[in-house]
Amino acid sequence: MRFLSDNSYKRFSKEQVERADHTNIYDLALQRGYAVRNINTKLAEIRSQGGLDIDKLRNRWYCHSADDGGGPIQLLVFMEGFTWIEAVKELLNEEGEYKIYAPVEDVVEEYQKENFKLPEKNNTYKHVFAYLIKTRKIHQDIVNEFVDKKLIYENDKKSCVFVGYDNEEKVRYASIRSTSTAANAFRGEAKSSDKRFGFARRGSNHILTIMEAPIDLLSYLTLYKIHGLEKLIENDHLLSLGGVCDKALKQYLYDHPEITTIKIGLDNDKAGNKASSEIIQEYSSQYQVKRLRIKGKDFNEMLIQDVNEQIATRQIKNMEMKQQVDEEENELELA
Repeated sequence: MRFLSDNSYKRFSKEQVERADHTNIYDLALQRGYAVRNINTKLAEIRSQGGLDIDKLRNRWYCHSADDGGGPIQLLVFMEGFTWIEAVKELLNEEGEYKIYAPVEDVVEEYQKENFKLPEKNNTYKHVFAYLIKTRKIHQDIVNEFVDKKLIYENDKKSCVFVGYDNEEKVRYASIRSTSTAANAFRGEAKSSDKRFGFARRGSNHILTIMEAPIDLLSYLTLYKIHGLEKLIENDHLLSLGGVCDKALKQYLYDHPEITTIKIGLDNDKAGNKASSEIIQEYSSQYQVKRLRIKGKDFNEMLIQDVNEQIATRQIKNMEMKQQVDEEENELELA
């Protein structure tokens, strides 16, 4: 790599920084050999970086797993460990090799006007109720509660939609889950969803429990309910992160300064364990943080196993009772 000598200038002018920051970020990533995958005219991604997206229209990038982002200067800092000064020098020194970002104003304006919009509603809730209650074993009372609060509905593709609101009750996010039981069933988010505002049940005390998916949150509530322990968590805040990134957690803590305790209910797998360790490390200085023990991969797997065990226990008891009745009848006949 070639750098300008330290004696070239003691500091950068505003024009120099702007010139460096106007390096075409997509072209920069390609030229430096990053594992770039082009998605469409607006977006690209750098693979193997925990979900690093490149916004080609705004000439910006964002890494979901690291919750970090910026422009070309910050990309060199993030990807290659440059200092800010080194990154600016590199971009100025190489400006003849990299294309300059030149936004097309009408396209950018159209892109920036794209607003979040909830998926169209279906005229029924039967597929959502069947999927959540029968397949996922969520308690019917809990499903009804979230439907009544406009946190869950069925879209025109017969999928579950889990809605997230900001602190002013404005809809900002929607997680979508197909009601199909196929292994490749659709899971995703509505276009332009803001991941800072996840699917949540707001509480009134100082405890926040976080999960990855909305169904985990509903399963957690159901487990307490079917064991008669729902009073223990009735005032707790519950939040789905929509994955393992802590962006929604940061926003929720900002909006709810009363919270002092964070309970982590992320999945019991590689990604969930890693994210849990990172959250414990980052937040323990300001909050009481604890990891919840999960029997299985996640709360829904735990719930289904628990329900099936209860059913099996009842079946065994019924068989034992029937056997006892049959034995008593046989004794009467012998007498």
